[in-house]
Amino acid sequence: MKYTLEIPDQEAEFVLELLRRITSVKLTPVTSKGKKAAMDTTEYLMSTRANRERLLASIERLERGEGVQHDLIEV
Repeated sequence: MKYTLEIPDQEAEFVLELLRRITSVKLTPVTSKGKKAAMDTTEYLMSTRANRERLLASIERLERGEGVQHDLIEV
């Protein structure tokens, strides 16, 4: 069964988090034109509470100068 929900912006995060916790629910974002929306990297990484908290804590550490720089090795 499919439903379309129109949720106010200020309540969207709460409702999405609630729906994500229900394992039998499959969420498929759609654009205003009805096409499936591609989730960008930032949205994907911030899509769960645990991930979001971890990323924001990392950003705060970097802003305080507590980060460690690593060079990327090309393969």
